Amino acid sequence: MISVVIPTLDDDPALVETLAALVAGVAEGVLRDAVIVGPPAPRLDEMVEAAGATRIVFEGAWAEMIKTGASAARAEYCFVIGAGLVPLGSWPMALSDGTSRIQDADEAGLVPLTPRPGLVAGLKAALLTQKALITGRPYPRHGFLAARSALRAGTTKFRLFRLDAAVSERKIHNSSR
Repeated sequence: MISVVIPTLDDDPALVETLAALVAGVAEGVLRDAVIVGPPAPRLDEMVEAAGATRIVFEGAWAEMIKTGASAARAEYCFVIGAGLVPLGSWPMALSDGTSRIQDADEAGLVPLTPRPGLVAGLKAALLTQKALITGRPYPRHGFLAARSALRAGTTKFRLFRLDAAVSERKIHNSSR
């Protein structure tokens, strides 16, 4: 089974969509638990409590948030996904298959960002994916699967391989006017 680590820099209401999308992974027996890491925020605390996830209050850099979340995770592998991202396709199977492809702690499976419509957005997403695969450093708007031990050690660079899934950005618009 896999733990989910969700670093968030604020109390983005799109976290609700991320958590809702992860239910499919729980139902298929792939995901074990979720850990949400971020700064103090009462609204974030409410969302996490409603989802039955673990909440870690932490202010710091993205990599440190991931390390802290991995320390609280319970599974051997962690799926790191930013708040507001929603996994697409047959992602539970891709994650499950990805765990068997990780042979060393410095390997990780990359779940690239699906581009928004348009040539410029598509090129940007493709370039960010290629840059991540070449440098071994996932972009914060990608998802990735890695060994919990590597994340706890603070590893930020991996030998990345692409998983057969993607993530998409979802935004909840406030229509209070």
